[in-house]
Amino acid sequence: MSAPMTIGLIGSRGQLGSDLLARAPLEGRHPVAITPLDRPDFDLTDPHSLQKIRERRFDLVINTSAYNAVDRAETEMRPCFEMNAFLPGELARACREAGSALLHFSTDYVMSGGINEREQIPYSEETCPRPLSVYGLSKATGERLVLSTWERATVVRTCGLYGGKGSGQKGGNFVTTMLTAARAGRPLKVIDDCHVGPTATWDLAEALWTLILDRHPPGLYHLTNAGRTTWYDFARMIFEITKTKADLSPVSLRDYHPPAPRSPYSVLSNDKARQNGLALRSLESALADYLRRSGL
Repeated sequence: MSAPMTIGLIGSRGQLGSDLLARAPLEGRHPVAITPLDRPDFDLTDPHSLQKIRERRFDLVINTSAYNAVDRAETEMRPCFEMNAFLPGELARACREAGSALLHFSTDYVMSGGINEREQIPYSEETCPRPLSVYGLSKATGERLVLSTWERATVVRTCGLYGGKGSGQKGGNFVTTMLTAARAGRPLKVIDDCHVGPTATWDLAEALWTLILDRHPPGLYHLTNAGRTTWYDFARMIFEITKTKADLSPVSLRDYHPPAPRSPYSVLSNDKARQNGLALRSLESALADYLRRSGL
């Protein structure tokens, strides 16, 4: 058996980080040895933590940490850009100096809709980003800094992640938020003209291990569950599967007025993923499986 691949996992307690740990191949032909890198011992904002990256010389560093409070980012630009752009750029530099490959994550929020909205064409990796919000701009800037700093860096764009107990910054995820509100009897108005591809972290984690262990070339990849929906239809799907009664009504993006502008169409193409054997199952199957496994 070959020596385990050494991996430093930043944000191991989050939605994606915890599922990466749960699905890690610790034995077999290609085992991995994971070192969780979490606060208080590891903090990207602390230069000493970046020095640990240089000293440990992991085979791979996975960065799942991010600022993802999309609406607050409109007034919290500095911390948003620090976590999503400048610090990932510094991390890429530290990985380059250590000789460690880097896996970083981005989002569909780097896209604006535009002609894709009218023609319903999923965005490929070659499409030039046109973010509408501070959050989207910060993530697009982070992509550019990471990929231009280190030739062995990979950026994975995904969409609408849900898994575990949800995001710490958001206090849950879309699925848990919908179910909590509906079961409390609260009326729900959900956007019905925002086309997306929500993705289960359990499924994403499986594809990521394939990406890592099969040693696919570095670069930019889109990885989402197959298919597309609106947030309103996704909420309906949640309630139908769980047989939850909900006071649910649609609202247009035009009338909703969130603090951060949203793209009416941000579906990511998975053509490159399919060509590389990384395709995820349908969003309907992934949602049903998540609800079953989590007991929701």
